[in-house]
Amino acid sequence: MTKVYLAGSFKHYGTLRKIQQQFIDAQIECLLSSPDANQGIEGCLQRIDQSDITFIVNFDGYVGKSVTLDIGYALGVDKPIYALEPISDPDITHLICGVKSVNQLIDLIHSSASTRP
Repeated sequence: MTKVYLAGSFKHYGTLRKIQQQFIDAQIECLLSSPDANQGIEGCLQRIDQSDITFIVNFDGYVGKSVTLDIGYALGVDKPIYALEPISDPDITHLICGVKSVNQLIDLIHSSASTRP
């Protein structure tokens, strides 16, 4: 089963939880860091390791320092990265696999799963 890690600003934590539930409702395991977790960035990196895909939840195209670190780490461990909206930093934009809505990513995951032997 494909696992997705959601990376985004904790100021949107309520929305991140709703997006996480959309993946769960679609039978896709979805990991999310918690603002009250004491592991900090190390916990985020562990979740990237545990996941197959990193999904950047970047409202208005903005990614902060922590999410940029998540992107760099996911690239380093060869995990595909998708973003909810185009990333405003052109130095990062070309490094991701694409921009997808939640439903588009769910459909992509389901279609990839159905083509596996």
